[in-house]
Amino acid sequence: MLVEACEMKKFFVTALILLATPVFAVSITPEVSTIGYGLSAGFGVTPLFGVRVAAHTGSYSRDLHKESIEYNGKLKLNNYGGLVDLYPFGSGFRLSAGVFGNSNKIDLASKPGQTITVNGVAYPSAAIGNVTGDVKFNKTSPYGGIGWGTKPSGRGFGLTFDLGVLYQGSPKLSVQPHPANPALVPASFYTNLETERAKTENDIRNYKYYPVVGIGLSFGF
Repeated sequence: MLVEACEMKKFFVTALILLATPVFAVSITPEVSTIGYGLSAGFGVTPLFGVRVAAHTGSYSRDLHKESIEYNGKLKLNNYGGLVDLYPFGSGFRLSAGVFGNSNKIDLASKPGQTITVNGVAYPSAAIGNVTGDVKFNKTSPYGGIGWGTKPSGRGFGLTFDLGVLYQGSPKLSVQPHPANPALVPASFYTNLETERAKTENDIRNYKYYPVVGIGLSFGF
């Protein structure tokens, strides 16, 4: 019984040393991910624990068709955040959690044509002009994931990989008409535009989770 107690005590002492011993290693990682091109800085606190700060930006364009309107769409990525990393096995494998400031959005602009169809009703573009809009998300987005990276005590170069999910909340859609001649725009256009906006926002309401996949090259020192 005494031997078991001594072994248990040694185990807890060792665990406390691993968790409490400061390492203060630093790693810098240029990275490419689904939330943009970016840079992260990691700080080792103990052999099993570290923290990171990261920032990303980027853009991606494509044509979109939603309800009755053809749009030119552009995804603009702009986010920054802080992460806590736990290395449960003392290797490069890590569990990560954190929070991002989320300024990601999608800009929309209706494509030119002779008519613009809103909620099933065609209107002449000469009077309506065009419609612009944007899709935005929660400004604060929690993150959770797993990955592989430089250990808190690691030095030198190494590859990193992250796989996780950013909770961004239900997307919010806004639209703005830009009539060429407001006097020629019938009142029904604004009613139909709002109806179509509400339909589209309802259709995308479940896109609350944004997948994050990223790779990078880190340098620890």
